[in-house]
Amino acid sequence: MTVFRCRACHRAVTPSVTERVLPDPDRDEEWYRPKAPETDADGHTDQPIVRMAPGTFAVDPEPSGPPYVLDGSSGVLIESGPSGTVVLNPGDGIGLEAHPDVAMRRGHCCGMDGEWGPNLVCTCGAVMATVYSDCYQVQELRLQPDAVERCD
Repeated sequence: MTVFRCRACHRAVTPSVTERVLPDPDRDEEWYRPKAPETDADGHTDQPIVRMAPGTFAVDPEPSGPPYVLDGSSGVLIESGPSGTVVLNPGDGIGLEAHPDVAMRRGHCCGMDGEWGPNLVCTCGAVMATVYSDCYQVQELRLQPDAVERCD
């Protein structure tokens, strides 16, 4: 079992969690909730697709989040944020608070979208994580690799 702690104040920011492989977006059976439930007339659901089961985590080796850069070969904006983010179930963050800068808490109708970067801080004020909690996106919590220490 692993606990992640704030690198600044050493307070636990997750419960004990178990590592697993990051679910592949092309293979639905590896996702925690592989099928989205029915939506209302506005396209909302109270049971969004969640990447990680409660009590599990994975480390994403790919860049995640902003800044976004133009990929020369495809002409598409791609994420170039930090590699090695710790991906968790959104409910597995402990004592994390909304970023004090309201602009970082950007979202749409149902939650924060993480489009501008980390939107959660530790109680000590250290910028800690990005929660993706809006209804149009996969739900997950990503800890910034330079903000946490892993305790096995």
